[in-house]
Amino acid sequence: MYRSLWHLLIVQLFILLALLLPVIPIESEKYDFFFVVDITRSMNVRDYLDANGDPQSRLEKVKADLNQLLLQLPCGSTVGLGIFTERMPNLMFSPVEVCSNYLEIRDSIQHLDWRMAWVADSNIALAFYNTIRLMQRLDMQNTHLVFMTDGHEAPPINPRYAPDFSELMQNPERTVKGIIVGTGEHGLSRIPKFDEEGVQTGYYTAEDVPHQSAFGLPEDPSQIEGYVPRNAPWGNVRHDGNEHLSNVRDAYLTGLAEQSGFMYHHLQSTEAFSVALMQPDFASTAKRDTRFNHIPAAMALLLLLLLYPIEQIFRRAAKQIHKASATQT
Repeated sequence: MYRSLWHLLIVQLFILLALLLPVIPIESEKYDFFFVVDITRSMNVRDYLDANGDPQSRLEKVKADLNQLLLQLPCGSTVGLGIFTERMPNLMFSPVEVCSNYLEIRDSIQHLDWRMAWVADSNIALAFYNTIRLMQRLDMQNTHLVFMTDGHEAPPINPRYAPDFSELMQNPERTVKGIIVGTGEHGLSRIPKFDEEGVQTGYYTAEDVPHQSAFGLPEDPSQIEGYVPRNAPWGNVRHDGNEHLSNVRDAYLTGLAEQSGFMYHHLQSTEAFSVALMQPDFASTAKRDTRFNHIPAAMALLLLLLLYPIEQIFRRAAKQIHKASATQT
């Protein structure tokens, strides 16, 4: 009887602790990322394999690996999401805390689609440059940019009009850091063509795409075959190439990373992608309000579960002793 009373008093004490235990600030590791994803047509190339061994597009691979990363980020981390096509990024949402917004973040990533693109062109360097400028305007310097693209320019960029990243790095307090993630395999693959309903109708051919830049003036127009100063500054001769085929442009993206002070990672395995992002250079510490109420609550429940079986054992033993005494009498 007294044993049960003490057990109940201890259970009540644990319940009281669970109700009254205050929030405790605990210093913990976290990560802050702004994911910006290329949604141009080359991202539809299926040069990855999914978990079942079936062909997977670059965009679907990006979405799958981002959702896996979300599961590994510690609470307190923040994630923002954006997309880009042509030369301009579009902010979908600013960085929000991962654990309390997990379902919304995952759903937003899952619904990324190439049909969200507002133009068909792809100017990777300018899109990257403008994304950094956007983050500076929004005071996101403490957030690391994860810029995900295959690096395929469409049409090819005129080097004379490439952005100057050095001017973005002049003010150390507003410098944006992060990583460029190259998507796709090294071998050339055909770019699928879709109708407005998302049904594949074939592949892009050499006749469908430009194979050299036609924007602005060339560096030395006199060396171009068929050069006409007014009507054909890039020449009037047809140029053939393989711009209708696509692969990850490692060298080009590595060059952009070097110019901007970014890291570079070629997207292959999900595990390597997580390691590349969850590295010490991208981690920070912050005090986070943490609740431990579940611990005394669990102890109270455990004691209650133990109390009743023990009480039943004592009662059965007492009955057996009483019965044996009555029989002897």
